[in-house]
Amino acid sequence: MKKIKLLKLFTLSAIAVMLIASCNKAPSPLNKDDNTPQEVTFSSPQVSKGKAASANTKSTSANNENLKASYASITMDGTVYTPKVYYLNGVAYTQAIKLMPGSYTITQFILMNDNQTPNDMSDDIIVSAAPEAGSPYAAFVNHPLDYVMSVTAFHKNEINIEVLEFLAQEYSAFGFNWFSMSQTTVREQLFFGDISVKHPSDYTGSLYEQQTNGLQVDMPAIFRIDVYRNDVFLISYDNESYLGEGDVLHVAYPDAATTTEHFRFDLYIYVKTGNTFGYKKFHSWTFDDDQKISAGSDGVVDFVLGNANSSQPDLLLPPYQNLPETCTYKIVGSYGPGSQGAYVDAKLTGIGSGYDISNGTYASWCADNDVSINVGHNYDMDVYSSLYPDQLPAFTAYADRWARVNWLFNHLDNYPGHTWGEVQGAIWIIMNNWNGQAQGNVPAADALTHQMADDSQSHTDFTPLPGGWAAVIFVPHGTDPNQGTPDIQTMFVQVDP
Repeated sequence: MKKIKLLKLFTLSAIAVMLIASCNKAPSPLNKDDNTPQEVTFSSPQVSKGKAASANTKSTSANNENLKASYASITMDGTVYTPKVYYLNGVAYTQAIKLMPGSYTITQFILMNDNQTPNDMSDDIIVSAAPEAGSPYAAFVNHPLDYVMSVTAFHKNEINIEVLEFLAQEYSAFGFNWFSMSQTTVREQLFFGDISVKHPSDYTGSLYEQQTNGLQVDMPAIFRIDVYRNDVFLISYDNESYLGEGDVLHVAYPDAATTTEHFRFDLYIYVKTGNTFGYKKFHSWTFDDDQKISAGSDGVVDFVLGNANSSQPDLLLPPYQNLPETCTYKIVGSYGPGSQGAYVDAKLTGIGSGYDISNGTYASWCADNDVSINVGHNYDMDVYSSLYPDQLPAFTAYADRWARVNWLFNHLDNYPGHTWGEVQGAIWIIMNNWNGQAQGNVPAADALTHQMADDSQSHTDFTPLPGGWAAVIFVPHGTDPNQGTPDIQTMFVQVDP
């Protein structure tokens, strides 16, 4: 009996999964005891031959799209069983095999076609097979081989085994000794990315330095994609082994035909975090069943982190800000105005090295006028980038408003002679629809205040270029992201992204 390795089965792009359950025939209570062999019958619906066979099998005619199994090759505890297969109403059954009551380990399960040469097994063709643990598609089944089954006297024994076939089709199963099946198609999408960095030298010592062209302003992105099905983690893929160069990332995932499947692909990109390097989440794609992520004409989902590219990718991500997760924020000196020409001076502490902000005093602004904050008090704050508002707590996750604020700070030269109070007032109008009455040492809104707020209205998708300014936002640490506005003001500083 030749040995057929299942790893050779997984080069195909469309594979169906069948959930299989076996059981033994109910014994007659007469002349039976616990040491009597029990009959076990396996069954499966008619399956199809795929586009290619295993390297050890002979290819079938391209017109033979309904190839049937002639026999099953089942290896249990080193013994190979080859019961013949017959069909009833489109369902394939094996002849019964007899097993003593006990536990059995199935190490191989294959449905085979004898290629019309029943006495010559060298040219037999694999119709379907169960995946082995460690194979590329082991993650797509709940119990890859090896699999332990039990045969119990005087009981109906059922066990689930999942097998992959080469071509998906509709099928059903019946009978008291049967394999029950649910069809699944393995789908695939392709991904490629670029990363734009402001200072390539920041990535000295990273994996990017090992790429063919070394460190550059624009480099192939090293990234991973975590696959979730119905909000349950399934499998992860990354291109780290080839440094993101020379090939796209192939992401395969199983889609059951009988239910609506909700998929989420989380994109993590290898970036600098403080003085170290690692994967950070930047985006999630969601879709159902056989839907595909927009991939343009080339069929590859391409993305760019940063906006140094002139061509439009399928996904353009804003520049990355290397920020700490938390810091201590304290208003020092007087407010309205602070000594650096903003609403307040903010002293930031508790920040490690390597980030885009550091320990020190910054010109800081207030994002909401209806909440107060105390001068001279240390606040533990969570730190966020305004360029990724979907990661902000709900009470301040206003993508359009933060884009308008960033536009204003990148175009203050349009308003010669502006004052700190007019800028702060415009911020309150943009963020909170401020009524314009004097408040918190901020003077009443004047014509220039309203002009700045009005001019920003058409820039709800603004993203600053490198060398511009982007708000870094501070909210009270541990704030419930779904709660209402906390009793501490949301504050921010402007940092070059």
